[in-house]
Amino acid sequence: MLRTWQDVIEKWQLLPPDAEQGPPQARTIFDGARSALLTGRLDAAMAGFVRAAELHPGAYAEVGIGDVLLARGRWRAASRRYAAADARDPGNVLAYLGMSQVRVASGDAAGAAADLEQRFGSSGDPVLRYYLASTWCSVSEQVRSRTVNEALVITSERQLDVCESAAKRILELNVADTELRRGAELLLDEVVAGRRWQWQPEGIAVSLAVLAVSLGLILVAVGGLADNVLLVIMGVLLGSALLYLIVVKFRRQNWRTRADKLAQDIAQRGA
Repeated sequence: MLRTWQDVIEKWQLLPPDAEQGPPQARTIFDGARSALLTGRLDAAMAGFVRAAELHPGAYAEVGIGDVLLARGRWRAASRRYAAADARDPGNVLAYLGMSQVRVASGDAAGAAADLEQRFGSSGDPVLRYYLASTWCSVSEQVRSRTVNEALVITSERQLDVCESAAKRILELNVADTELRRGAELLLDEVVAGRRWQWQPEGIAVSLAVLAVSLGLILVAVGGLADNVLLVIMGVLLGSALLYLIVVKFRRQNWRTRADKLAQDIAQRGA
């Protein structure tokens, strides 16, 4: 899913001043259609972009049609329009960003993020950095599992790693969008909390750990008093082995505990 309506229209800030150099009538209609798109009047925007494309088959009118289709959830049809725009103006940034949004909408946010990083990763342009951050936000959403109530849950080590990388990259991009920054901060907090270890169940685990250490120490003490080196070594090895088994059996990271509790409610497994 696209993050917000802003994802659809933000790229129009990159429209060059000399875009759509067609007949004056076509430019007037195009400008009206763009204004309609930016204010959410999709029917008027579609009619205007289609008419502008008829009068002057330029790349940006195709991008506009693609945006209307994307906003209506018709991302396959939008993809064809963005491709047509790129064919008319190879390397058109708005068409490229549109295609990137299509990849996000089709469930390939990770691939879209990788391509955006390759092309614009070092850019200082705030619009391009916004799209990078927004796409990484979509990556973190698509990688996680979803419950029947649409809550996002981390249910694997890989999801934990991807979410951490996505959150750090969003914060590194330092975009002006407070929602993106706050979401990344909360996600990073969730990752840190998820990696913390806890005893499960705590009471039994702690009691067994104390017992294992005590047993080992008793054997070491008896061996020392009896001047029996073998018994001392056995005490050290036995205490260590029992403690290791207890740690493996009873110590779990928080994200695993939460994932287990919500296992019955998972409606869609993440990557």
